[in-house]
Amino acid sequence: MKQLTPMDSHFYYFESPNQPMMIGSLWLCDQSTAPGGLVRHKDILQYVGDRLNTTSYFRRRLEQAPFQLDDPYWLDDENFDLEYHVRHVGLPQPGDWRQLCIFTARTMSRSVDMERAPWEIYIIEGVNNVEGVPPGSFAVLIRFHHAYVDGKAGLELTTALWEDTFSHEYGRRDRVEVAERAPTRLEMWARTAPRMMGQALRTLKAGAVFSRKSIELARRLRSDAKPDQKRVPKTIFNTPITPHRSYGVHIWNISDLKRMRVLSPGSSMNDVIIAIIAGGLRRYLSFHKQLPVESLVSMCPVSIRPDEARKDCGNLISAMYIGIGTDLEDPVERLIAVHRRTERGIPLAKEVLCDLTNSAGDMIPAYMRALGAWAQNKSRLAGRFPLINTVTTNVPGIPGMAPKYFAGAKVNQVFPLVPISDGVAISHGMTGIYDKLNVGVLADRKVMPDMDRYIGFLEESTQEFLTLVDAYEQAMRQSAERESSKALPAAEVKNADAANKPVAKKPARSSAAAKRKASAGSAGAKAAVQGDKLAAAEPATNNEAQFAVVPSSKS
Repeated sequence: MKQLTPMDSHFYYFESPNQPMMIGSLWLCDQSTAPGGLVRHKDILQYVGDRLNTTSYFRRRLEQAPFQLDDPYWLDDENFDLEYHVRHVGLPQPGDWRQLCIFTARTMSRSVDMERAPWEIYIIEGVNNVEGVPPGSFAVLIRFHHAYVDGKAGLELTTALWEDTFSHEYGRRDRVEVAERAPTRLEMWARTAPRMMGQALRTLKAGAVFSRKSIELARRLRSDAKPDQKRVPKTIFNTPITPHRSYGVHIWNISDLKRMRVLSPGSSMNDVIIAIIAGGLRRYLSFHKQLPVESLVSMCPVSIRPDEARKDCGNLISAMYIGIGTDLEDPVERLIAVHRRTERGIPLAKEVLCDLTNSAGDMIPAYMRALGAWAQNKSRLAGRFPLINTVTTNVPGIPGMAPKYFAGAKVNQVFPLVPISDGVAISHGMTGIYDKLNVGVLADRKVMPDMDRYIGFLEESTQEFLTLVDAYEQAMRQSAERESSKALPAAEVKNADAANKPVAKKPARSSAAAKRKASAGSAGAKAAVQGDKLAAAEPATNNEAQFAVVPSSKS
């Protein structure tokens, strides 16, 4: 058995009917690549069963401590039933994006049975009228409880269901299926009692770490990590949420995002993504006349998961809190501000906030944390006193262009799903696959009933950056052409001038025009140097500097 950490337990204790703590992803699969061009539900059941035999994590369920005096444990489910977890549904006609997003939103508004392994897979047929998706394709919605995995671990477990080839050896058994015996109540008491007696010592040790990291946090906030704003503005997203959800997606070309980085030398793709999202939120709030003067603040999860724990359950994350620049109309200024803030925020999250959060959880006994979560869920105070305005998380995607297959069907797209909670009625999850980076937006339906409008504003924000990049690249080309013409031998320049000399005498260039030309040439040369430096630092994959914590097409 493996006990939940205080971070894992946080997501379990804070679950309520209005805020199911579910995380997941939506896939689009083309079954024409499967043998015979068809994937049957029984084939998927056999395929998933074979893949689950490579790991025990999909078979774990929750086991409570006596009277919930301690954090729960994970143990193998002796009565694991694959057909309960893998479900087959049909999408209502016309089977377009709207129907698929509605089904996804409604499914994410419900939790899972915590008496079983806390995950589900929905095989969704009838995806026939989605732009860019071959007819006869199907979708897969996979979701986990957030106490089970964080975003990065969830993607690792998700990709454990994929293969590099469309052919699959059915009936493979890589692991002996032996579930551990469920402990008796006496055995659970034997685990719980010593931990309760040792809580005082854990509190002292964690308190020492908490005090030291609190002092370091205060020191950094006064110096190198000083925040640009002193409070979080209250917006329409800072409200107690309902159980109902809306969902939308947007697709970016990774090549476009890399081009946009030139607008702020040194910035990462994550900085560009946040700046684009900030532009979309700014437009949406302005449309509804709800844009605050101060910048919105986003919580960006930062993965601290080591490589050896890639496929482990649980949450190994810290968090960065930054203003995303919704108060800045100029997109370049916004990107520069975001880059400056993430440069300061990521080291702070990894070096200080991680230990601070974990030590705070260890200081407080499990039953007190559970009681505090229950009181907060009942009072819903988190929806009235804003700590952040949104969540923006980027999970490292699938590097390279090699196709991935699920039961023989090629996985064409993946869209993340990140939960929302009281006081944070909108979340953004990003991940990359092939040459695309996709964002999935989950929101409270009462707060954002017009999800299509917001997705359109994300497209406008993207096009705004692309227009600036196109203008920049054109200026760079013109500057390079001028520089190359100056470098021609004098005789070639003289002959070229004689050949192109007009009949009428050309008027002399004014001194002001000459100055403007010289200034433009100087700026272009400077930009060229910056662009060369940026190109030299360009990464080889789509996973550069990613958080754990994207031509665009409108969904």
